[in-house]
Amino acid sequence: MRFSSSFKVGILTLIALFILLFTILWVKGRSFSSGERTEVIFRDVNGMRPGSGVQMMGLRIGQVEEIIPVLNGDNSYVKLRFVITEEGITIPQASVFSIQQSGLIGEQFLEITPPKIRTTYLPVFNDSKLLYKNDSVQIKLDKEYYDVGKVRDVQVLSTQMVPPMMRDKVKTKYAYKVDYVINMPGLIIPDYMLGDIVKTPNGDKLRISMLDNTVLPYPQQTSLYTVVEPMRIADFLDLQYKAAESLTQTTVKVNELLSDDVIADLKESVQNINKLTAKATTTIEKAEKLIDSSKEDLDTMIVMAKEVTQNINKVSNNINGIIGDDKFKPVLISTADSIGKLSNNLNKILDNTDAKKLGADLQAIMQNLNEISTSVSSMTRDEKLKEQLFTTVNNVNKAMNDISNALELVNGMTPQQKCRLQQIVEDTSVTTHNLKKFSERLNKRFLLFRLMF
Repeated sequence: MRFSSSFKVGILTLIALFILLFTILWVKGRSFSSGERTEVIFRDVNGMRPGSGVQMMGLRIGQVEEIIPVLNGDNSYVKLRFVITEEGITIPQASVFSIQQSGLIGEQFLEITPPKIRTTYLPVFNDSKLLYKNDSVQIKLDKEYYDVGKVRDVQVLSTQMVPPMMRDKVKTKYAYKVDYVINMPGLIIPDYMLGDIVKTPNGDKLRISMLDNTVLPYPQQTSLYTVVEPMRIADFLDLQYKAAESLTQTTVKVNELLSDDVIADLKESVQNINKLTAKATTTIEKAEKLIDSSKEDLDTMIVMAKEVTQNINKVSNNINGIIGDDKFKPVLISTADSIGKLSNNLNKILDNTDAKKLGADLQAIMQNLNEISTSVSSMTRDEKLKEQLFTTVNNVNKAMNDISNALELVNGMTPQQKCRLQQIVEDTSVTTHNLKKFSERLNKRFLLFRLMF
């Protein structure tokens, strides 16, 4: 069958018109697909146009059909309608919608990111509660707890496999690894969250919280999806400018604090500290050498002091036998005070006299006093002997006071009186030696009395 030329021209014209119409519709973003059409609301689409692609996890699944601005004062927004051209694609609830750009100056597209699986780690105790798949996930928003997701999987593993950031929160040998998803639209949380198992009237639930226990606000969003507003380059540059300005102010303040004068003072302080440390080290070394060289004398003094203490204890025990005498008691107390005063003053000048000789004399004196007190204990009924004993003790007390006064005078002397210091030390030594002889003679006298009676 033959077609006329006019018929062929008409057929070609219709085909051309059809191709032109299809091209126009495609350029404007229209689609002949019967796929699902969805609307999302943005505050700003950052220059996106109809016909831009729609991607899910990097794959193109549709395209943008219409972008309709809605002007309503401060509540103005942009309604973006798109269509899914691929079969079998369903957008999960709480998926994240964001406007992305391929490269720095590439075309823009709508990116859809399904809710990702998050993980938290819980310590395993002997009485730990158990979680199961599809158990609810709770979080505190404002002042109440809300169910915001579902548990996907629960595993038990060694604590060594827990990430370092979460390992400090798990102190047990084993840990629960709980995988969960957030299905509340508009709720954006960090990747790492603290977790705990709580018992509620509706069963056990996983309760999550921020690492710093911050309470998030309840998301004010009516859409089934989570919309992330794009950031314009101008906004990004403005943030960078503010950050640079803050850094500049910080640098200026640091420069003011670390001026040349401050740095010079710090250097001088460090040098002074180094000199002081060196002097302290030298002083400590000298002290160590002095202690080492005087160790033998110190040991001798300690032994003498111990023997003197023992003799004083013996004297005290003997005095207990006659302490009931009202007249004799204050005299003994005065003598003990004199001996204590003498000891305190003697400690201050041990470096300027012969410690061994003084210690030996004091020891001999205490031994003689011990023997005298023993004799007195056995002869306390003789009233005449008591009177003589009181006189003797008073003389000893006076001698002790004289020595103590001489030592106090030594302690208060100035460097210009060094010559006099030597003479007083010699007098003190002679007095102590004479006191020793006196106590020995007194002891012999009491020995004679013991033999007579």
